[in-house]
Amino acid sequence: MVTIDLRKDVADVHEMLADAVRRYIAKHKAPATAKKHPAVSRIDLTFSLGDSESTPWVYLQFDTKPGSAPDGDPTHRDFAKMPRKAWLPAVQAVCEEENVSVVKPDGKSRKCDGGTLTETIGNFLVETLLEARDKGVFGALPKADRCELGVEDPTTGGFGWPNYVDRGKKNLVK
Repeated sequence: MVTIDLRKDVADVHEMLADAVRRYIAKHKAPATAKKHPAVSRIDLTFSLGDSESTPWVYLQFDTKPGSAPDGDPTHRDFAKMPRKAWLPAVQAVCEEENVSVVKPDGKSRKCDGGTLTETIGNFLVETLLEARDKGVFGALPKADRCELGVEDPTTGGFGWPNYVDRGKKNLVK
């Protein structure tokens, strides 16, 4: 059975987030780019498992629009990109209607088909994004009075967090 070990991906996601925050802060402070890099109102991780041929990916979006909503049109689309080549064999397996095993960051395994693989990856990204927030990764980022976090699979619509009616409950950056 093909396995994805997400314990290996936690550090990569945290590094991508921290690096993107550093780069955004630098652009926010630089006179030549400051106007295009105001306070952030949304931080979204978008992901795609793709198909049996394309490399799965995770992208970071920053949005600076006032009252930003998860509208799919962030001001800083694909600010950071993280291909996940190691996930491709699992995607290929579920495309062939095989189950795969996913080792979550806590070491527990979950057997997944195509639908539950998307859900498991989405929940992993939510947990990792919230962990980064709680560890202060976004602390120095210039933020609007209300700054939300989100995770979405925009290619299939198979995952989205938080539910629209739950916005502002657990997804705010402190």
